[in-house]
Amino acid sequence: MKPFLCVYGHTNMDHLLELKRLPELNTSANVLSKRSFFGGTGANVATMSSALGVPTALVSYVGSDLPPAFRQLMESKGVILDELMEVEGRETPTVWIATDEEEDQVAYVFQGAMADMSSYPLQVNGAREALAVHLMTGSPDYYLKLLSQPYMLRKRRALDPAQEIHHVWDAERFRRALGYTDMLFCNRNELATALRYSGKEGPEELLSSFREMQVIVNTLGGQGARIYTKNEVLDVPAAKVDAVDPTGAGDAFRAGFWAGLYRGMGWMDCGLLGCAAASFVVASPGSLTSIPDWGMVESRAKEIM
Repeated sequence: MKPFLCVYGHTNMDHLLELKRLPELNTSANVLSKRSFFGGTGANVATMSSALGVPTALVSYVGSDLPPAFRQLMESKGVILDELMEVEGRETPTVWIATDEEEDQVAYVFQGAMADMSSYPLQVNGAREALAVHLMTGSPDYYLKLLSQPYMLRKRRALDPAQEIHHVWDAERFRRALGYTDMLFCNRNELATALRYSGKEGPEELLSSFREMQVIVNTLGGQGARIYTKNEVLDVPAAKVDAVDPTGAGDAFRAGFWAGLYRGMGWMDCGLLGCAAASFVVASPGSLTSIPDWGMVESRAKEIM
């Protein structure tokens, strides 16, 4: 099966720590609970998208220590793993995520096999075959080389560096990448950095400054999402559920959004599907422990409005 979507990003082991509040510098805090899960931006979006019926390929770099059960989970949902690359002598990326009662988070990232991504040969089979490419966490230089390939002009190209926009990307490379892409995904803090890097006052000005850019999808946590296009701004309400753990909610939103685009839906419907998909993830700890199917997400999206 050829992929509709090709996702580039991390495949991680996530270790989640729950605290009453995040500590100040040079202090400590008690950990109320600790749990380990499968995760990573790329693996999350690819697995969730596939579970929602979107033929999806994943490009990611891991070590030989990747748990077989993690690969089996992705395969069971239909993810195309031909370019899940095992790097000799490197470990699978690992993240420690501390979350407090206010749902504020701090993450400590061990890049492992992804650390030298910029020096690896481009993996392009999935990208060549897919109709859409979603670039998440990973090397800006690697992604700029990929985006500059002539065949990429015929595809929908989404830039989504997530938290790495703050410390892995810089203004010059971010502006270059925006010139090649037509979609930007970001949360509140990431949008602020995107505007600072681009020297723009707001999302509307950012959209009008890049000819290829069609849409900015700004996720807002428990408040849903806001979608900026060149013609309108759409406010998408969140699904009303009891949140247990926000980890992976943004990735699930993206999967729901792509599930809508795959089925030819408009921006608002895609946003509702994104919020619906995210609502299943926040209801349980970990990013890939509560994976809904298409019927579940479609039904909940209809309930939101």
